[in-house]
Amino acid sequence: MKKSMIAFVVVVGLGVGAFAMGMNGHGNRGGMYQLVKQLDLTVEQQKALKALKQERKAMMKQNQKAFKQKREGMKQSMQPDMSTFMSATTFDKVAFKAEMQKKFTKMQEEMQKRRDAMLEKRAEGMQKIFDILTPAQRTELIALSKAKH
Repeated sequence: MKKSMIAFVVVVGLGVGAFAMGMNGHGNRGGMYQLVKQLDLTVEQQKALKALKQERKAMMKQNQKAFKQKREGMKQSMQPDMSTFMSATTFDKVAFKAEMQKKFTKMQEEMQKRRDAMLEKRAEGMQKIFDILTPAQRTELIALSKAKH
């Protein structure tokens, strides 16, 4: 049970990490910032995008620390108090399964909240990039994005 739980937490952590990396362009090196760099940006726009990227990098670093702490807490919370389900002569399989199901459900809800928050931050970042670009640059960015996919 312990090994499977650890494996589950690792897989979830890697999945969230990969998603986060893809969000800021570090995962595939072809993220939004790489596309925006192909546009004819003014010096002011370049400065604004650089500041935005630095802000995002700092936020991601902070989020990674928070996620690491949260992951440790989840790992601890998934350890059931076996004295509740077992005695020297019996094991209450039904109660054990019910308790573990509650724990898994709670963990899934927390992960969904984290994914929702990450998606919101990504959308906010996209909005900030959109606000920096001119209408012509936005059109060009759309074309570059379509060509990439």
